[in-house]
Amino acid sequence: MPFTSETAKQAGSISRRGKSLSAEVKHQLTNVAENLIKAIDIASLSNKDKVLYLKAIMPFILPKNEKIEANQMPTEFQIEIIK
Repeated sequence: MPFTSETAKQAGSISRRGKSLSAEVKHQLTNVAENLIKAIDIASLSNKDKVLYLKAIMPFILPKNEKIEANQMPTEFQIEIIK
């Protein structure tokens, strides 16, 4: 069966993506996550667990670095020596 504009339209209308979560479900998941984070006793964790915890939460705390293209880097520098 050839792929025509009509069959393409039908194929495009069928989404394989899951439905998005409702606002209520998102709110409940947020509450569960907040309660779990509050329940963690950081002082009782081993050093290894503390590092893993920090590694897990860092992407949510710090912004991601943007990639700098080669043409954005300065090519000339001026160095001033002060005595």
